[in-house]
Amino acid sequence: MYKQEEFQKWIILIEDKMNTFTEEFAKSYCLGLDYSIRSLDELENWIISTYLTIKDLRDDPKMLDLLTIYIGETFRKYIGGKWVMDTEDQQNAYYMMPTLTSPDYTGEVYKSPRTFATASIPRKKGNYISTILKNCMLDMSIPIEEQ
Repeated sequence: MYKQEEFQKWIILIEDKMNTFTEEFAKSYCLGLDYSIRSLDELENWIISTYLTIKDLRDDPKMLDLLTIYIGETFRKYIGGKWVMDTEDQQNAYYMMPTLTSPDYTGEVYKSPRTFATASIPRKKGNYISTILKNCMLDMSIPIEEQ
């Protein structure tokens, strides 16, 4: 079980984890992980070709953590926000889960990159995660510019 202190350490490690993920991991799977909207589709296609079920991904907590961070950092690039984790309210749907929030978000004030990663598996769309980001951008009147 996380405590806020451990969550703060998690935040500090984001940069190091992402350096390895976007370089070594991306190169080994020929993925262009450059925090673009397009890269979310590449990554999602890798997820759905690698994990048959949500349970399979949950059984790989290291990868789920890396996917959560990459998706979240990509969302932050486009819509801002900061990482938070509710370690107190067990009734919160995102209890003990790293999420993004911002006073600028419209509609749902918490964005859960972890659930975006897992939910992409049964949907098998290849653009589920990027569609969520684009919808957030539209809701916030942020122009969508593909890279």
